[in-house]
Amino acid sequence: MRSDIINLYKKADKKGFAIGAFNFSTNEILKGIFNAAVKMKAPVIVSMSEGERNFFGCNESVGVFRALRKKYPYVILHADHTKSFDELKKVVDAGYPSVHFDGSELDFNENIRQTRKAAEYAHMHNVFIEGELGGIKGGSTIHRESLKDVLTEDVFTNPVQAEGFVQLTGVDSLAISIGNAHGLWKEQKKLDFDRLKKVKQKTGAFLVLHGGSGISSHDFRKAIGLGVNKININTETRVAYAHGLLKALHKRTDYVPYHYLNDVVDAVSKIVEEKIIIFKSEKKI
Repeated sequence: MRSDIINLYKKADKKGFAIGAFNFSTNEILKGIFNAAVKMKAPVIVSMSEGERNFFGCNESVGVFRALRKKYPYVILHADHTKSFDELKKVVDAGYPSVHFDGSELDFNENIRQTRKAAEYAHMHNVFIEGELGGIKGGSTIHRESLKDVLTEDVFTNPVQAEGFVQLTGVDSLAISIGNAHGLWKEQKKLDFDRLKKVKQKTGAFLVLHGGSGISSHDFRKAIGLGVNKININTETRVAYAHGLLKALHKRTDYVPYHYLNDVVDAVSKIVEEKIIIFKSEKKI
């Protein structure tokens, strides 16, 4: 399936859109993402962090993904922020077609060494692999701190290092740090577009923007124009899920879950539909 995923990234790069990658940890969130993709006729990536996989079930997520692919073959299951070779091997062996190896907390040379090992294993099993250089701070929640406290120069992706990293590791795509951070923060995120432009020029790689929640539509469109091919969203769908669930429970008239959980699915779908339009990925299947 790796070649199909590469072709999708090539299409996004050529036609100037970004593939939306939306995390899920419950069936309702997954259904909301899936419904939006089908409605908008958009290719979509459904992602799971290690914590989300542990909650939902690694093998279970693969089983659900395969069932969804029979209905709509334009969905890709992706293992997000995999930080060890053992964990990467686990998801690859389980049947994930795409994986993110996150060695950003390692020093540069060790990140190259471990990412190269991960890429070799992934490619041996026909799996697409995303590497990471720099540091994407925060968690997928609402933060009370200021971005200024976490976005220091040492966490930003160095364009020169990025060129060597891509060449030496053989990754299929690269997650970069250019002012993005996981979660929603007190202030608006500001992306370093000059850095993004240099990374794209140096590497020619497919580029990934994590921490998409809270970035403005204008900045998304500009980042896509400069070569971002995949954008990750998690916190905004989590917030929509929580608010949708609380509202649905408040007006519940019975104890039949599917009578009120449809409202939760719709709340998630609304966010995903909005992002698909911003990412210009509608009608791109």
